[in-house]
Amino acid sequence: MAGTRRHDNEIAVDEGLARRLLQAQFPEWADLGLVLVEPSGTDHTIFRLGHEMVVRFPVMEYATRQAAKEARWLPFLAPQVPLALPVPLAMGEPGEGYRWNWSIVSWIEGQQARADNLDPIPAALDLARFIRALQACDPTDGPPAGADTGQRGLPVRVWVDAVAHYAEPMKDDPFIRRALEVWHEALEVPDWDRPPVWFHGDLSGNLIAREGRLVGAIDSGYGIGDPACDLMPGWILFRGEARQVFFDKVGLDEATQERARGWALGPALIGMGYYRKVPHLLANCRGSIEGALAE
Repeated sequence: MAGTRRHDNEIAVDEGLARRLLQAQFPEWADLGLVLVEPSGTDHTIFRLGHEMVVRFPVMEYATRQAAKEARWLPFLAPQVPLALPVPLAMGEPGEGYRWNWSIVSWIEGQQARADNLDPIPAALDLARFIRALQACDPTDGPPAGADTGQRGLPVRVWVDAVAHYAEPMKDDPFIRRALEVWHEALEVPDWDRPPVWFHGDLSGNLIAREGRLVGAIDSGYGIGDPACDLMPGWILFRGEARQVFFDKVGLDEATQERARGWALGPALIGMGYYRKVPHLLANCRGSIEGALAE
C-alpha cells in the first residue's frame, strides 16, 4: 500500500511500482530493503531504500520540479549550513506506467522533530543558526519565489482567496474564527522590503531530530525571497522562552515574525478544509493553528 490518499487526483505509487522502477533504472540498488515512510507528506510518496537512501516519488504534477531544483542547489547549500540536507544521489526517469521524474537522496537518521521530542532551547538555537546560515548564502541566480516554491517567499496574502474558500465556511467554530481574526491581522503587516534571501520554505514539518537536537532539514521548496516562511517553527514548534530565544537569535524584525505567524495560519486554515479526510495532515494543520494562537 502507498499510504493514505491525500489528493483526489494524486498518482498512486506502491512498493511494487517502486521496485520495478529501481530494477529497470538502478539495478545495483534494486535488491535493497524498501520500506514506506509514514506518515506521508503532502505531495510525495517516500520509501526508505536500504539503510542510507530514500526514494521520493511526486504524486502531484506541481511537485515534479522539486527534485531537479534540489539536484541543482542542495550541493551548493549543504556545505554552508549546520544541519544535514538530503544529498541528491540519482534522478529517476518516467517508466513502468509512472510518468514523472523521481529521485534518490541520502537518508538522515532521526525522527520528525516535534515539540515533544526536542530539547527546546538548544533546538531553537540549532534552527536559528541554520536559518541565518541559509540566508547568508549567495542568492545570485537562486530560484525566485513563486509556483516552484509553493508560493513560499511571496507575501502571505497570496493565500487570501484559498483561505476564504476553505476556512470562511467553518468560521462558526470559535477556534477557526479566532484563527481567521489573527490571520487578518497578519495581512496588515508590511511586506519584506529588503533584497531576497535564501529560504527553505517548509521547515516546521521537515526537521529531523535526534536525542532532542536538530540534525537535519528535508523536503523543501528552496528559493529566494521573503524569509518569513522559515520563521514558522517559532510559532509551531516552540513556546515561551524557546520561542523568544529562536526569534531573538534569528535576528529578523517583528514584522517578519508577524508575517511568519500568517504563514503558520494561512496554509493550515486551508488544510483544515482540504485535508479533512486525511487525519494526520488535518492534525498537523490544527497543531499549526494552535501554536500560532498560543502566547
